[in-house]
Amino acid sequence: MTSPSASSALQVLFCTGQSDPRSCALSPEQQAFLDALDLPDGVGVPLNFPYDAGLAPHRAVPLWLASLRHLVLAVRIRLPGWASAHRAQVEAQLRQADRTLVLAGSIGLDLLGRLDLPREVRERLVVVAYGAVATKPPGCRTVRVASRHDWLARWWAADVEVEAGHLDYLAAPELLAVCREVVAELLPRSGGAR
Repeated sequence: MTSPSASSALQVLFCTGQSDPRSCALSPEQQAFLDALDLPDGVGVPLNFPYDAGLAPHRAVPLWLASLRHLVLAVRIRLPGWASAHRAQVEAQLRQADRTLVLAGSIGLDLLGRLDLPREVRERLVVVAYGAVATKPPGCRTVRVASRHDWLARWWAADVEVEAGHLDYLAAPELLAVCREVVAELLPRSGGAR
């Protein structure tokens, strides 16, 4: 878990599947996306699910292995006990700020929904879900971003359509524009983006 800023008015964090169970550090692409949002200092959270700062730094994982681990995770999040084993850590991270923008990639939206977070926590969230594959999304404001080129997520309704494959949404300028709009809405007017 990490504190987003002294003011804690807003935090922006990723929630995606774990390609490497020994790490929840951001990938270089995720960190570059946070940097491109031009957030005030401390607003971007440098960790992904499960937000454990004690885990190892990011390491590149072969695509086949990452895909296999995400498939296993898709099964595990449906098993009894999974939500109760992870809810407290995620909830503690989400309580670090008054509002949280969650950037939920792929299975991240389902993962967030299956945690069954308390309503008062969900009310503080806005989720931008890109390439979302979710049969149980969280009950909170969610902007779904998808692409007809995404063979996994194209079957779910989308609020915004972009040109991207399942693995390259973070390079889509339309996704960045959507996230910047949400950040501008959520930041206190006195704080503002840099």
